[in-house]
Amino acid sequence: MDQRAGSANVLAASGADGLNNETPVQLPRAAAALHFHRHWRWHGGLTAAYASETGSGHERNEDCCSHVPSAERPGFCGVADGVGGGAHGEIASSVLLTHCAQAPKETYCDPAKLIDWLTRADAQVREAIARRTDQAGAATLAAAWFPTQSTAYVLSVGDCRVYQLKPHKHRYVIEQLTVDQTYASLAQQPPLNGSPDDPARMVGSGAVGIPPVVKAQIRERELLLLCSDGVHKFVSDEQIADVISGGIIDRSSLETICDALVHAAKSNGSHDDASALLVLRRPWTALLQSLGERMVRTWRDWMETGK
Repeated sequence: MDQRAGSANVLAASGADGLNNETPVQLPRAAAALHFHRHWRWHGGLTAAYASETGSGHERNEDCCSHVPSAERPGFCGVADGVGGGAHGEIASSVLLTHCAQAPKETYCDPAKLIDWLTRADAQVREAIARRTDQAGAATLAAAWFPTQSTAYVLSVGDCRVYQLKPHKHRYVIEQLTVDQTYASLAQQPPLNGSPDDPARMVGSGAVGIPPVVKAQIRERELLLLCSDGVHKFVSDEQIADVISGGIIDRSSLETICDALVHAAKSNGSHDDASALLVLRRPWTALLQSLGERMVRTWRDWMETGK
């Protein structure tokens, strides 16, 4: 991508495993066998990736994306769209996702506790912005918590969205899991100079409301898409399904598919910050494939060290 949300990179990396940069050494046979047990890791289950690009109307990306503790072990995923201009929106989206990612695990499958935890973020966002400026800022949100590899509890605030995509024959079918909370959908009058399609619910403005929490079952090869309005307002559901279907068929990485969604939004006229985050549940067969590949590499290393 040309530019990513810098705060998103920090959040996503905060729970990642440290890299092992040790100099390779020749191991004796016994040590080589132990190396397999110590470093092998299953590459099945949930995996996530995102792409985010700054809009043409401002210099900083006010969207923020996060998968925590890491892309290979996401327990929480979120996309937040900052509102307020300048750095206010960027602060709001970053603080909001940081708070959501810190939710205790016992709240993951309890809708009432999730909403309570989210409501606490309203004050945190306001306080973070107040430390820098006396102007207002807030953020909309699409979020998913994963108590298990097959279950997600999702919610949205404002007009960020969560979709689920399921394989059907040779493509994916798409279903919107969340409902936009705009002035129009809530039958409310927008403020002066506002639009009926503007978000009526935001975090940081005292207008969180009580967002519905949706429980989603995720089967093998199914995906969740979390995105900001800079994507879904310019890419139709059908085009989203086409882009993801094509990427999966071509064996593209999730990040590449997210890039394609963001670029589709830009090509269709989006001038807003645009963010897309995908979560895929990989099939259990990936365990056997990954194990087999690792065993072959370990056997070759063992043979070479024995020469």
